[in-house]
Amino acid sequence: MKLGVSAWRKNRRRVDQLINASYEVSNGNNPDDHVAARFGQLTQPSKRVIADSVMFVDFFVMTLLALVAQWIYITLYLGSPEDALRYLTAGAVGAFVAVATIRSQRVYVLNTLETLRGQNTRIAFGLVMSLLVLLAAAYLLKVSAQFSRGWMMIWFGLSFPVLFTIHALAAGLIRRWQSFGLFVQNVAVYGSGEIAQKLIEHLGTQRDLRRIVGVYDDVKSGVTPNVVISGGLSDLIRSGQSMHFDEVLIALPMVEQKRIMNAVAQLSILPTNIRLCPDLVAFQFRPTRVVDYDGVTLLEMVPMPMDNWAPIFKATEDRVLACIALFLVMPVMILVAVAIKLDSPGPIFFRQRRHGFNHKIISVLKFRSMNVQQDGTSVPQAKRKDPRVTRVGKILRKTSLDELPQLFNVLRGDMSLVGPRPHALSHNEHYQSVLETYASRHKVKPGITGWAQINGYRGETDTPDKMRKRVEHDLYYIEHWSLWLDLKILFFTPFSLFSKNVF
Repeated sequence: MKLGVSAWRKNRRRVDQLINASYEVSNGNNPDDHVAARFGQLTQPSKRVIADSVMFVDFFVMTLLALVAQWIYITLYLGSPEDALRYLTAGAVGAFVAVATIRSQRVYVLNTLETLRGQNTRIAFGLVMSLLVLLAAAYLLKVSAQFSRGWMMIWFGLSFPVLFTIHALAAGLIRRWQSFGLFVQNVAVYGSGEIAQKLIEHLGTQRDLRRIVGVYDDVKSGVTPNVVISGGLSDLIRSGQSMHFDEVLIALPMVEQKRIMNAVAQLSILPTNIRLCPDLVAFQFRPTRVVDYDGVTLLEMVPMPMDNWAPIFKATEDRVLACIALFLVMPVMILVAVAIKLDSPGPIFFRQRRHGFNHKIISVLKFRSMNVQQDGTSVPQAKRKDPRVTRVGKILRKTSLDELPQLFNVLRGDMSLVGPRPHALSHNEHYQSVLETYASRHKVKPGITGWAQINGYRGETDTPDKMRKRVEHDLYYIEHWSLWLDLKILFFTPFSLFSKNVF
C-alpha cells in the first residue's frame, strides 16, 4: 500500500532526523568522542577480542589461585615441602574445565559481560563442574591421595569471589567504554528506497550499537529518494577509503540484480563487511552467510578480511619476526650500504610512494639499485638488462636484497612481512583500469613477500595476464589468511629467489 503525501513526508522527516543524529555523532559532535580519542582507536575494538580477553584472564587467575591455595595451606599451614608443579597442573586442568563450562553458557559474549545479571550462578556452575571433573579424574587415575582436600577447598573458595570480582570490573569497564562509543559500529547504507528507509528506522532504535555515517544511492532522474543521500556509489567508495566503515549495507530490492552485483563488485575493494538487506526470500546468487542483524535478516556478500583476533596475531607476528630479521641481517645491510655508496653516486636508500592498506599512500623504503630515482606520474617498470640498474643494483635486485629496508616499514606499521606486493602509484592506476579485481589487493597491508611471489609471479609484469595471475594469488592469500600460511610463505621465499622469473 502506498503512503499518502502527508504520511510520506512525516516518515521522511523521521528518517532524516535519525540520519542527522548519526551524522552529528560521526562528525565529532559527541563529547564522548574526545574521550575515545585518548584510546587511540582508529577502528572500533573487536567485541570478540574483549570477550576472549576476559576468558583468558579467568583461566590465568584461576590457575594462579591454585598456587596461592597450595602456598597458604600446604606451605604455610602444614609446613610441607610438597612439589607445587603437581598443584599447578591440577589448577590448569580445573581452570580449563571451569572456563569451558562458563563459555558454553555464553558468558563470554560482550552483551552478557556488560551486565552481572545471572553471571554468579553461571560462574558457580562452572566451578562445580570443574570440581566434579577433577574428583572423577583423581578417582579413576588413583591419584586422589596425592592432593590435599584442604587445598581444594581453599582453591575453590577463593575462585568464586575472585572470578565474580573480575567479571564485575569487566562489566563496569565495558559499560564505561560503551559510554565513550568505542563499540559503536560505523554503518554506511547504499540505497534510498523503502528498504533503506525501514532499515534506517530499525537502526535508529539501536544507536548505542550502530551509527549511520552516510546514505548513498545513484538515483535515476525523476525519482525522489525516501531519505536524504550524501552521494552515489563512487562517493561511498571514496568515503570508505578516507574513513573507516565497519559495514556497508546494500538496501536494494532483489529485482535490481545488476545494480546489486555492480555495487558488490565495486565495494569489495573496501576492507569492510558488505551485507545485503533483501526484500525477497528467493535470491539467485550465493552469499557467504546469513546474518541476524538484531532482528533484521541480512545476506553477507563480502566479509571483512582478518577480523577479531586476526589483526592482533598478524601485527604481533610482523613486529616480532621483523625485529628478529633486522637483528640477523643488519651486518648484511651495512655491507650493502657501503657497496652502494662505493659503486655509484647518490643516496643509499630509495623512497617511493605506493598504495598501502585501504589505498592509503605510504612511503616504501628500498636500497637504491638504479642511477635514477623515479616517483612521478610515469614510472617505467624495471626490465631485463635495464640500463638504469647499477652494477650493485643487479645483484640486489636478483637476490631481492634491495627489499631489506622494508623491514623498517613493517615496524612502522605501513607494511606486513607477508601480503600483496605494493606497486608504484602509476602502475596501480594503470592496472586498476585494466583488471577490475586489482584494487581488492588493498584490503590488507602490502607485504615484503607474498603468495604470488613464492609461486613464481615476481619481477616484471609486462602483460595484463601476468598481473592477472599475481592478483589472483594475492586475493587467494587474503581470503585464506592464517598464521600457518604466513610462515609457509616466509619459509619458501628464499627458494623463490632462484625462480626463472627473477632478474
